[in-house]
Amino acid sequence: MKLPLGEDPRPPYVQAADVLRAAIHDGELRPGERLPAARDLQRRFGLASSTVQNALRLLKSEGLIYSVLGRGSYVRAQEAPSDGEPEAAAEGGEPDSGESDPAYTGLGDLQRGWQAAPADDPRPPYVQTADALRKQIQDGRLAPGAKLPSARDLQSQYGIANSTAQNALRVLKEEGLIYSVQGRGVFVRQLSPRDQFLKRYNETLEEMVAQHRADEEAVRLSGKTDDEVAAELAAAEERFTKASSEFEAATAHRDAMRAVMAQRKRLSDNYTPEERAASVQRLHDRLNEGRRRR
Repeated sequence: MKLPLGEDPRPPYVQAADVLRAAIHDGELRPGERLPAARDLQRRFGLASSTVQNALRLLKSEGLIYSVLGRGSYVRAQEAPSDGEPEAAAEGGEPDSGESDPAYTGLGDLQRGWQAAPADDPRPPYVQTADALRKQIQDGRLAPGAKLPSARDLQSQYGIANSTAQNALRVLKEEGLIYSVQGRGVFVRQLSPRDQFLKRYNETLEEMVAQHRADEEAVRLSGKTDDEVAAELAAAEERFTKASSEFEAATAHRDAMRAVMAQRKRLSDNYTPEERAASVQRLHDRLNEGRRRR
């Protein structure tokens, strides 16, 4: 159904914005829902592309919708206005009453958007895709020299358009992380010595930060004061010193007893066959060593 352009003196883009605004206020377009494509709005309202874009721009300025690059426009979640707070004024300073001509209120059979925008990440899809690929390069999943997925594979993997995939790759190229080879694809660039040093430096800093957080958590969970921990450490060191002294004394006593046993065996010639063979072998080794020295 066309807009009543001849009956309404307001600009066509204001009329189109009024229809969409009413659909949002009436709940026909819910928060997070994707608006119909601009082409569908052109056909529905009988307007030019630039007029539809102006209508969407007006709703964006009012905070009713927002756009995600490569995916479309979505209804923004609205906060309930406080008492006494006036509604946002429409173009030309006239307050929006939320009412419009009954002949064209609502979207009727116009196809709604098929997908809601992600609420947890408002960044454009090409930025999100570039960030995901960058992380794979930084953590080594995409090693230097590795070939990146093709743009078609990226479209399938991330659910994005070809232009979005190309923009994501362009970002990484500008950062010097990847390069293209004509007819072969896109590859991860080998880091320069400086970049390798910075990478190791940043990784070391991250490890130190993680260790610091782990130490803080361990101290918090222990529930002990610094003085209590210091007292336990002193007691542990005292036990260790005592145990070390006892170990050294036991080792000396063992060595002394071994020497006594060796003396007794030599006097009594009370050797096992294995010990006797080992003694004979040692004697032969000494004789051979003496001959070589001559």
